[in-house]
Amino acid sequence: MRINIVGGGIVGTLSAFLLSKSGHEVFIFDPDSPGSHASGFAFGEMSALEGSGIPDPLLGFTLSSFHAHKSLIPAIEEISGIPTNYQSNDKLNLAFTSEQANKLQSEIKWQKNIEGFEVSWVTGKDLLDIEPLVNPECIGATLIKDQSSVEPYKLTLSAATAAEKLGTTIITRGITDLLFSGDECSGVKTESSEHLADVTLLTMGPWSQKASEWIGYDIPVRPLKGQILRLDAPGININTSVFHQSNYVGLKPDGLIWAGTTEEEVGFDENTTNEARDQIMMDLLTMIPSLDESRLVHHTACLRPLCIDSMPIVDKVSGFSNLFIATGAGRKGILWSAAMSHGIVDMILGNVASIQGLEHLKLDRF
Repeated sequence: MRINIVGGGIVGTLSAFLLSKSGHEVFIFDPDSPGSHASGFAFGEMSALEGSGIPDPLLGFTLSSFHAHKSLIPAIEEISGIPTNYQSNDKLNLAFTSEQANKLQSEIKWQKNIEGFEVSWVTGKDLLDIEPLVNPECIGATLIKDQSSVEPYKLTLSAATAAEKLGTTIITRGITDLLFSGDECSGVKTESSEHLADVTLLTMGPWSQKASEWIGYDIPVRPLKGQILRLDAPGININTSVFHQSNYVGLKPDGLIWAGTTEEEVGFDENTTNEARDQIMMDLLTMIPSLDESRLVHHTACLRPLCIDSMPIVDKVSGFSNLFIATGAGRKGILWSAAMSHGIVDMILGNVASIQGLEHLKLDRF
């Protein structure tokens, strides 16, 4: 089959890889290069035991994705020759109040029963032995062992390169409309040309709402801006990823400490701001006070695709026999990308679903 993919983020590039690997002729359309937006600027932590829709109803979907990465990432690295810095790591979720501690401890009750993870509550000396840099005012933390992380830009670039080596063509043009013939999407249209295909897949991230006017069906996805600081702190070595509520800090393979983030509903504004920088630094120093003299090296911002119910959409578009959509992963885009890609490719090819939980991700749930 000839397949058009609209959007060159992590879901689009992984889907292209899987489809090309199955012998299909694939074209990715995006006005920007792969990884130019959220897929290239995320933190890259694969936190499988918390977040939107977890545990109910998306724990099965999330665990499917976490484990799918274990085979998918080595496969794209082997073909592309581009390492993604995929690695196992431990994570601390800090509590500074009894209310925060009670919430984390209630979650441990189900988290500790998930096979493949070791979850425990740590305090005092045990906590500081694990991460000596943690603020001593922290009253306790959830320790989750054997999570994973990856460098998002390298992951997206590796997926795109592997797909290209298997025959995918990346066309750096934006799509202005879809082409239709009856109940079929016959292709896509750019400003200067038309490109016919047997199947069209929409992986447009925060720009998914644009497709609503094409298909006559509301796609309730909006941009959620997030900003990250990359800091240089010579001599400071963080042993784990450290989280407090929606904030995080971790030492990355590039030798820099990454800290974030914000959740801003400001439309399609991708500019960094001093206000966000100051807020992230304040939250960072709450977690690890000794980073007060770190040097800011890079400040990034990106737009995450957030669905109205904070769960992704992975589905065939109702009313069309060959039009599919995968979008809306919010802050879990890197983790969920494997399941979203495998799930939508199974639908396109008519395969038995290899991913759990797809029944919760239909477009007609809204």
